[in-house]
Amino acid sequence: MLYILVVAALRLLVPLIFRVRIEGNLHIPREGAVVLAANHRSLWDPVFVTLASRRPVHFMAKEELFRVPVLGFLLPYLNAFPVRRGQSDRKAIRQALSVLNDGSVLGIFVEGTRNKDQTSNVLPLKHGAAMLASRSEASIVPVAIQRIKRRITIKVGQPLIPHWQFEERRARYEMISQNLQDVLSQMLEPVPQS
Repeated sequence: MLYILVVAALRLLVPLIFRVRIEGNLHIPREGAVVLAANHRSLWDPVFVTLASRRPVHFMAKEELFRVPVLGFLLPYLNAFPVRRGQSDRKAIRQALSVLNDGSVLGIFVEGTRNKDQTSNVLPLKHGAAMLASRSEASIVPVAIQRIKRRITIKVGQPLIPHWQFEERRARYEMISQNLQDVLSQMLEPVPQS
């Protein structure tokens, strides 16, 4: 219930701060497990991904955020769960797989951290989204978020068809991640140099 109220409030508040344009959100399947694989430039990105989705989104969030007063209390009510970055966090992986096995939507920032480069470059992707989609047979939907001053463009791409035929997991994850990186890079427009 809190999630619905917060999202409704964000839909009213965000347009007062940003000029948001969402393209392609109909590409998000109406049902079934989905990994929304987004680039990450700002602390606002979870909000933008949430606004682009017609379905509730669960997020993996760095565990440090759960120690911030008030925010740490609210995050679980906003479908977020902690992940220890930089290591194999089995509990977070189990939680993410549980979300996907329930046929829900999982949001992941595939660069692994915020990319402070203001160009349209995408950092090399972590393999988490590929691994989770592969293990749960979820759809992977690329989400490119671009911000130029107060103008935010959120482009939702067509679901990717993962290459499941590789027997070796690492090769499969690398192939899926490279495909996703190529798609995200193509979705982001070149940023004019000032």
